[in-house]
Amino acid sequence: DVDPVAVYSGKTARLRLRRSRAATEKHRVAVGSRNVVLSTRNPLIVWLAKHELTLSFVVILCVRLSHWLGLAWAHPWLHIEHARGTRYVRGPHDLWFVVNWIFQIIAARAVMLHHVLPLVPRYFGVRNARSCRRFGETGWFLCYILLSWSIGFGIWRDSPYYMNTRGMYVDYPEDHVLMPYGLKWYYLVQTAFWISNIYTIFVEERRKDHVEMLTHHVVTIALVLLSYHFHFTRFGHVFMLVMDFPDIFLSAAKLIRYLGNEMLPNILFGLFTVSWVATKHYLCIKMMLSIWTEGIVEVPLEKRYPHCPDSYASYPIVGFMWAILCVLQTVLIYWFVMILKVLEKVLVKGEDAEDSRSDDEDNDDDSQQP
Repeated sequence: DVDPVAVYSGKTARLRLRRSRAATEKHRVAVGSRNVVLSTRNPLIVWLAKHELTLSFVVILCVRLSHWLGLAWAHPWLHIEHARGTRYVRGPHDLWFVVNWIFQIIAARAVMLHHVLPLVPRYFGVRNARSCRRFGETGWFLCYILLSWSIGFGIWRDSPYYMNTRGMYVDYPEDHVLMPYGLKWYYLVQTAFWISNIYTIFVEERRKDHVEMLTHHVVTIALVLLSYHFHFTRFGHVFMLVMDFPDIFLSAAKLIRYLGNEMLPNILFGLFTVSWVATKHYLCIKMMLSIWTEGIVEVPLEKRYPHCPDSYASYPIVGFMWAILCVLQTVLIYWFVMILKVLEKVLVKGEDAEDSRSDDEDNDDDSQQP
């Protein structure tokens, strides 16, 4: 005899699987011959995903050609402006430099994601489409973070506030209005990267923490822009270095896992967890507290807003910035809870570490690449 309940359960499971696959197919958009899964059906996002490389190259080419022809409008797209002697101040032309770098970052990501990084998993015999796709997304992020963090660290090492939180506030605002070339370049490029990430999360496969990731990006962009406008660039520079450091270990662990290795990712995930606590919580909170301890001492009343020109040091402004930092810390605490769940799987249940920010859709329908 056949159990009708079992038959019904089997049919229900197959029906749910078909619906899940159908839902996933609605989100899958072919970009050339590449396998790309979008998190939206918005026609604009779909069009951008298909033409991001072409569009970016056209803009970059137009800017370069106009600059070669001597057209004045193209100069701020390619060069840092608003010089004051050997240093630089912020100004309206910074916007075009950021826009240019947004297109350059999107173009570099498209080339790496669709033409360079897929060669690596194929070389190691990986044929699963989702693993290859994730390898490309994570590989691009790791390449950028390694390069930007190294550049940012070099700028920090040569600065007067290297390993010195008090130095982030000394001589504010006079010495903070004038930025070295490297610091201004780093700040504007980082701004372009985080703005481009708003676009990126909609052209990558949706994760369970999509809302938290979007919140993180928006808060980060707000902090970068506000700290740049208020001349708090020393604090923002160090804060970005502290925040980016653990992501190197996590991205490396995910890359190696996508290639099929199980042991090394667990070790790297352990290093990632330690560095996460040390930087994103301990050091970040220490920097936040230094605003009210060292910052108040180093920025006396006569150098605060509105008593001093170019100064934005006031309780309302700093309090608003601090509130945004608290929102960011809340998101980080949420992610740390997810990290602890992964650690429990590894240490208690003996399972392997994996990215807990998994996809919303069923992954059984991922095809094998040739």
